[in-house]
Amino acid sequence: MTNDRGAAGRPIHVVPHTHWDREWYRPFQSFRMRLVDCVDTVLAMMDDDPRFSFTLDGQLATVDDYLEIRPEGEARIRAAVERGALAIGPWQILMDEFLVSGENMIRNLQMGWRRAEELGSPMPVGYLPDMFGHIAQMPQLLRRAGIESAVVWRGVPARIDRHLFRWEAPDGSAVIAHYLNDGYGNAAYLLSIPDLTAGRLPAFAEAMRPYFGDDELLAMYGTDHMLPDLGLLRYLDRLNDEQTDYHLQTDTLRAYVAQTADEASTPMPTWRGELRSSARANILMGVNSARIDLKAACGRAERALERYAEPLSALWGAPGAAGWPEPYLRLAWRRVVENSAHDSICGCSLDAVVDQVLVRFAEAEQLAGDLAARAAAQLAADVPRGAFAIVSPTPAERIGQVELSLPVPEDWDAVALEDAAGRRLATQELERAERLVFDEAMPGEAIGLLLARRTHGRELFGRYLTGWAIGRDEVILEVDVEEDPAWLDLDRMRREIDLATAAGGTWRLRVVSAARRRLIAEVDAPPLGWTALRAVEGAAHPIAAPVTSSPRGLANGLVDVTVDERGELTLTAADGTRLAGVGRIVEGGDRGDSYNYGPPDPDLVVEAARDVAVGVVLDGPLRSVLEVRRTYDWPIGLDGRGRSAVRRATEVLTRVELRSGEPFARVEVAFDNQSDDHRVRFMVPTATPSPSSFAEGQLAVVERQASATEAGHGEVPLPTYPATAFVDAGGAAVLAGHVLEYELVDERALAITLLRATGLISRNDNPYREDPAGPQIEIPDGQMRGRWSIAFAVMPHAGSWDEGGVAEAAERYRHDLLAVPGSAATDVPLPAGAAGIGISGGVLSALLRVDEELELRVLRQSPSDGEVVIRGPFATAREVDLLGRDRGGLDTEPGELRLAMGAWEFRTVRLR
Repeated sequence: MTNDRGAAGRPIHVVPHTHWDREWYRPFQSFRMRLVDCVDTVLAMMDDDPRFSFTLDGQLATVDDYLEIRPEGEARIRAAVERGALAIGPWQILMDEFLVSGENMIRNLQMGWRRAEELGSPMPVGYLPDMFGHIAQMPQLLRRAGIESAVVWRGVPARIDRHLFRWEAPDGSAVIAHYLNDGYGNAAYLLSIPDLTAGRLPAFAEAMRPYFGDDELLAMYGTDHMLPDLGLLRYLDRLNDEQTDYHLQTDTLRAYVAQTADEASTPMPTWRGELRSSARANILMGVNSARIDLKAACGRAERALERYAEPLSALWGAPGAAGWPEPYLRLAWRRVVENSAHDSICGCSLDAVVDQVLVRFAEAEQLAGDLAARAAAQLAADVPRGAFAIVSPTPAERIGQVELSLPVPEDWDAVALEDAAGRRLATQELERAERLVFDEAMPGEAIGLLLARRTHGRELFGRYLTGWAIGRDEVILEVDVEEDPAWLDLDRMRREIDLATAAGGTWRLRVVSAARRRLIAEVDAPPLGWTALRAVEGAAHPIAAPVTSSPRGLANGLVDVTVDERGELTLTAADGTRLAGVGRIVEGGDRGDSYNYGPPDPDLVVEAARDVAVGVVLDGPLRSVLEVRRTYDWPIGLDGRGRSAVRRATEVLTRVELRSGEPFARVEVAFDNQSDDHRVRFMVPTATPSPSSFAEGQLAVVERQASATEAGHGEVPLPTYPATAFVDAGGAAVLAGHVLEYELVDERALAITLLRATGLISRNDNPYREDPAGPQIEIPDGQMRGRWSIAFAVMPHAGSWDEGGVAEAAERYRHDLLAVPGSAATDVPLPAGAAGIGISGGVLSALLRVDEELELRVLRQSPSDGEVVIRGPFATAREVDLLGRDRGGLDTEPGELRLAMGAWEFRTVRLR
């Protein structure tokens, strides 16, 4: 939309907009009140002058949040979108790209696009104005949704010397990127004093010249939570009348990108991969480790949705599309996507905002967990009570351990688990249930009173009543953790007990739990399928590589772990790869804020523990655990610009777990944090020096140099990076369940941030950043006081991450098998189970149901081209783009689809 005036002078496209942080230094509802004011103003200005146009920040959350308060405004918004005056979408919310999964961003785009279509038409521009850097696969993500252009700011390297460049993904997909060289508010205050604007225009044009040359200029009129000036069009008309060197016209960002499409045909620089340079804008890399509890909650919720709730519901839930729990999944995904907003997931907001974010993640995780359990219960309905259905979330055959609580007679010396084919699996006993729950003598009439007061339905002492027996002066109540039998006549039980005890006297009431044992078993599971197991008496087949332990070590034939006198670990792989000094804890001060780490002056780094204790607490053969307890004296906080001389003793517990068949050691580090303004890191030395690391993130594995990235904007460019599933360097891999911050230090060690505690959203005098990143507001909960734990795994290996099987190990570490108790009659034969969808040559991103089809998204996670093979119960296949638009049928054999795919390519297919 432009001012309808004759063009004279150099065009300047003025794009009125606002950048809307949904929640940040105010809670969501507080910001929403201002949002409603903003949109009210925009719609009123459009009513007053049809020439006015506005870009509503590229996120539909601004529209939905407004319409929840002003539902009567939907018709006005739709009319403005349809006539091109209002640009909306394509995203549901403006996310942080590095702290959420690739699938999260895909759903974000799908939700925003679908909602924008309901309101007229989405803006077909990948608007990414304020993300703290950009992922490598964003160009492919946009292109697979039919979007050919992007608009970016932070992270663009110094090599990009003009406002347009070709941005390529690792697979070669490319978009034309528009670089906001002075940010999304480069003209926010250009018109703030109308009488001075004419004199300011030459300076504005000169500042843009290095990037635009003689191209038409883009003036982004707006910034954070900014409302447009009611006199904007009058100011522009006046400027165009008063001078002829420039012609200012209002546009939406959508119209500007379309109008300047011809400029994209001129030669332009090319950049391939992620954008994380600090050359011209702050990257704010400290958000990777701020409020690590948010990152953990996000990882749990995403994984529960992507790898359990959706695939298991699609394959094994109630038959047909009618059994697809779409409303619950839609709600869970909305909560996760809402939390992907950069100020939400980054942990750079008020404590009240973080509290709300954690609640949303908890809601999503609860919904996803129950949906997965429901789908698995469909399978368990064919499994006899006392046995278990074991369900795998992995699209390949795998081995994994499960923990089961099983009814086992006390006189069984040995217990095995048997499948339908009669194959016996070894078990390891963890504990036996205490049989005697309650034992007390009392007057006979008191027994009935006790049962009336202490039972809640069938529940008694945290268990379920399963039976009763009445002897001479004795009542025995039987309880168990499962309701077996499914029905129990409680009225009859009470009548019989009341009748027996009516004569009075002293009676003994005993509550006895069923004989149960908690066991570990190692299970073979089919791809995205299930098997069934039951306990039998006797020995099982020998374990191929049992876990053994010594006073200071563990071994399983694939990796050995030993602990030295400092409490540090040495891990040695079967191929001889050795990592020494793993687990050194490095604690130092942090005078930064939620956006950027900043060292105190002087700093005091604590590495040596004053007390070390080591002991094995679980001893094989399927799983062994040793604990390392170390006591450190950490300063309690800052004293001015340096660290306090007052110290507090802190015990750090490191649990190291080794399982049979796993080439990695599972690690959990826990401590009660009572210190402020500090950073705690866990060191993993590499086997060999490495100039670069390889980190898995959003649909790619990205190589990053150990040296710092580009500087130039007043931010110290620390080489601290996020990794999602794993990071690998020099034969050392760290496997993660959620985003972890890491740094490759001196090419010889991976430093994993366990905790970063800070008490300010932004510090005005941050030693590692010149510009404020936000307001200097206290966030006491950001100090992370209290008990914290963080879990990951360490894997030594030969060769590259691809050759060493690191991705496969991460898949096993991140995705536990699911065990569900059987609910069929006890005399039902044990079923054999079945496979679901299998994938070889690629990794699963999504598997869900769309009407009568299965939608599968698969990534070729490899630096080389290859074939991805999909097997399962389907007859036909077709390809769709990320928005569900048909791209044609695929040649399919019954139950098998072969896709020739390029390195790092991802595709979406629908199977029927």
